[in-house]
Amino acid sequence: MKKFDYFKYSMPIGIAGAVVSIILFATNWFYELVVPVIENSSLEGSAFKFWDDFIFYCPLIFMVLFIAYCIIGQITNRRRMEEAADKAINEDNAKNDKIISDLNEKKAWLKRSFHTHCPNCGSARGEHQIHCSYCGTNLEILKKFSPKK
Repeated sequence: MKKFDYFKYSMPIGIAGAVVSIILFATNWFYELVVPVIENSSLEGSAFKFWDDFIFYCPLIFMVLFIAYCIIGQITNRRRMEEAADKAINEDNAKNDKIISDLNEKKAWLKRSFHTHCPNCGSARGEHQIHCSYCGTNLEILKKFSPKK
């Protein structure tokens, strides 16, 4: 996984939004300083104050919203990537556990010893045979435990 993979989708949108908001803010700043049309309109009192503040701060609000979107996108994307990595790790661990159990079974199989010829009828033992193919006698050599002195 690359270091900055999580910037792939949300960062361009966030950067574009921030650029647009900066342009809007600069345009609004120019509008407020150079062309004070709202001040000469018929609006007065609280209605004028509301629209004046709304027009002035609207680009700033949009910029904050775009930055919040960018941050939330990063957090969500990182969380998704961590969940995918955890899922992959869990799958790998399950596969490793299966491989280890298979190897332990093979190890236990290899520790067993068998007669090369059937002790009952004398026929040769085939490869991977546990029982004689002619008489069915168990070909495994059972180790008898003797008490230690």
